[in-house]
Amino acid sequence: MNLAAFYATLFTDPENTPAVMDMTEMPDAMEAYYSGLSDIETKQCIIYMPMITAVAFEIALIEVANASDVKTVKAILQARIDNEINNNFNYPFVTENWTNNSRIVSNGNYIMMVAHEDCNSFVDSFNALF
Repeated sequence: MNLAAFYATLFTDPENTPAVMDMTEMPDAMEAYYSGLSDIETKQCIIYMPMITAVAFEIALIEVANASDVKTVKAILQARIDNEINNNFNYPFVTENWTNNSRIVSNGNYIMMVAHEDCNSFVDSFNALF
């Protein structure tokens, strides 16, 4: 499964597509936000963050090379969620989004973390691939 192609299906209306930056192109920032993920062998790794902190959206789509790493990656993603919930500098609606609208799911070696007001439909779309 091509995770980039899957991501492209999530937003069909360009006006509702968040402006994001590809964290995989910024290894130092990625390590700061997803500490330990660079130590995991992945086949695919897509992480998009909003370009401004007032946007309540983030997604990570990862295929690990080894099934034994799924639990570790899920823990790294949970730490990211926990950090955003406990970040006192966030806008209240952003914290609320991370608290109520973030999910981590996995199917085999594929893992998705999403923070978005429509997170359940993202999860349903991801799970439908398997």
